[in-house]
Amino acid sequence: MPDGEVVYVGRLLSRNLHSSDRKEGFFKYDEGYLRRQDAYPLDPIHLPLGPGIFEARRGETGVHGVFDDSLPDAWGRTILAKRAGLDKSRLTSARLLAALKGSGLGCLLYAEKYPAKVRCVDQSIDFKRISAAIGEAGVLEANIDTGNKELKHILACGSSAGGARPKVLVRMEDHLWLAKFSSIRDIGPALFVSLEQAGMLLAQEAGLKIPELKRVTVENREILLVKRFDVTTAGGRNAIVSMRTLTGEEDPYLVSYADVAGVIRRISDRPDVDLESLFRWMLVNVLLQNTDDHLQNFSMLHTDSGWMLSPAYDITPNIYQESHILQINGKDGMFTREDIVSEGRRFGLSPQKCRRLLLEVYAKLAGWEDVFEQCGVPGQHTQTLRESIKQKRKLVLTT
Repeated sequence: MPDGEVVYVGRLLSRNLHSSDRKEGFFKYDEGYLRRQDAYPLDPIHLPLGPGIFEARRGETGVHGVFDDSLPDAWGRTILAKRAGLDKSRLTSARLLAALKGSGLGCLLYAEKYPAKVRCVDQSIDFKRISAAIGEAGVLEANIDTGNKELKHILACGSSAGGARPKVLVRMEDHLWLAKFSSIRDIGPALFVSLEQAGMLLAQEAGLKIPELKRVTVENREILLVKRFDVTTAGGRNAIVSMRTLTGEEDPYLVSYADVAGVIRRISDRPDVDLESLFRWMLVNVLLQNTDDHLQNFSMLHTDSGWMLSPAYDITPNIYQESHILQINGKDGMFTREDIVSEGRRFGLSPQKCRRLLLEVYAKLAGWEDVFEQCGVPGQHTQTLRESIKQKRKLVLTT
């Protein structure tokens, strides 16, 4: 809970985990939790508060989407599996959750038996050990079969979040951060760190709330630190649920920004604020070519104030791909002003407000090239991206 109290919420059952066809998952809220005045649904759409058994829709995982959200992607799952000694034949979501226990992002903790003494475990490494973690990450990237004895620092860091690029959880200045650094496979040593820093700062300039950032250099390696927004000032945790879970869509290419807006209208405690923020977020992604706009890069956050759109994160101009994942007016690219306004109207925004926000965000991002330079985005490897951004800015002002 946000105040740090650990509460038993319910029971999760997964079975047929060895099946190559369909795994099964079930969840039931604990009656004691349902009686609490501060109880809230883990997933307000698919797991509403109430008695009964809820069956998971995703047969390939055997768990509900909100529980799968507790797990990291790619890089973090590799770390988690190695730490738990799980071989490839046992890498199911349920077993990874059991290995996660109390060390993941967000508010959910897991135990294989009940009653059990479960506590929130901060396994972030001290930032002073980041050099060792970076070195071990390179070893693991070069050889996935590396023994655990060579990986004691990154295995100690708990569950890292998101994507395939190396990242670890760290503690610095009495705060918890997600530390992102380059991969040994990257075409430029500081390329993606500088692009993400620039994208995030420009998003803030455009009116979006972002987590606190720090950029540091350790032994000639660039690191972007992103302050965790799931951690409360009291040391508790806020719930985070991805839009992939809330929309219930498994194919991200069939979803539009308006579908995400539909979730906000349905569950947000401040829908007007959040709908405008999502519209700004969409504009930033279009104008900066952040085309990796899949549903797990948008989340709802639960705090004492209720459900709200999370701060913006993972905004990185894409040097490889011009087509977006989320659709705008039924298209994945070459968006005009009319496309933007049409999608905004599906949000429930007026055409006048859509045009006003478009012109405002367009003006706020006018200095994007200066921000690129300030963040050290290298000219090498980004010339095509820069030209594409210029063209997109011209295109969105046409009808």
